[in-house]
Formats: sequence, structure tokens, C-alpha cells
Amino acid sequence: MGRILAIFGAFIIFIILLVVLLTHGSKPSTPPVHVKTLPEYANSTAAVSMTTDGIVNGDELHRQIRITVAQDRRVVEVVQGYSGQVIDSHAFYNTEPAFDVFLRSINNAGFVVKSKKNKAPATELGQCALGLRYIFTLNDEGENVSRLWSSSCGASVGNWGGQLTTVQALFKLQIPNYNALTQNVNLEASQ
Repeated sequence: MGRILAIFGAFIIFIILLVVLLTHGSKPSTPPVHVKTLPEYANSTAAVSMTTDGIVNGDELHRQIRITVAQDRRVVEVVQGYSGQVIDSHAFYNTEPAFDVFLRSINNAGFVVKSKKNKAPATELGQCALGLRYIFTLNDEGENVSRLWSSSCGASVGNWGGQLTTVQALFKLQIPNYNALTQNVNLEASQ
């Protein structure tokens, strides 16, 4: 009889340990986080931008052209130097339907696609020094949701994997008279 009680007691202890281990090790289930697709930002405060950063040169010569598109506006800015001083800016109105179609278009061209081929630095600073760098950002409520870059130094220099020619054209087409507004900007000034 003592032997049966010992086996029964060991069995009870085994069950208790099993229950403790199974309940202690389990984590409460959390609902999956929904990651928004680019078109889902059409009805929000989000903005997308493309910055074309000129060659690495003196602060007074350095230029960038930044195009920003949001639900209510489209802006082209010329930036001087490395501190972000805007020296020329032109703004145009936008509408939610136009923003929606634009987001869908750049999404189809890989606007938020990371390159799978290389281990490029997260930042473009100091990269492709004698060429141009292209920075693509998605900003929502003051936070960078996505910030990727490419360059004129080849597909392996950058962490962006989209269709450069298509995305550049789509951004430029958002700005009326883009060529006239930027014709005096020299991104490759050496003197």
C-alpha cells in the first residue's frame, strides 16, 4: 500500500510540475501588429519625399533638391550646404485622391523596397562622394517610417531596391515646371 501511495504522490507532483512549467513558460498572446502599406497613408498626415543630394563639395557650393508630396501639398525645395538651409521653395496644393494615386504609383515602383543584394550603410553620408545620392523617406506624424537611399555610383551603393528612373520621374511630374524651377541648381558644382 505504501508503494502505491508513493507512486500516486510522485504522479501528482509530476502533474503539478507539468502544469507549472506549461503555464509559466507561456506568454500572453499579443495581436499581430498591422504594418501599413504605402497606399494606406493616403488619408493621413504622412508625406513622402525624394532628395537628390549633390556631390560632396564646399558648404557654400553644396546643393540638394527635395520634393515632398503629402495629401494637401506638393513642395520643391532647393537646399544649400550641409545644414539644410532652404534657399528656394515652391509649393502647390494637392488632394487626397491625387495623393492616393501617387502613393500607389511609387509603391508599384518600389518606393519602400530595401535592396536584397548588399550590406550598404543605413546612411548615405560620405558615400558616392563624386556622384549623386537619392534619399527616399516616408514620414508620418513627425516620425520617419522609412528612409532608404540609392546613388548614381551603381546599384550596389545604397540600401534602396526600387526603380530609380520611374520614381524620379513620378516625383518630378508632381511639380509644375520642374525643369524651369530647378534649371539653375548645380548639383555638381566644383567652383
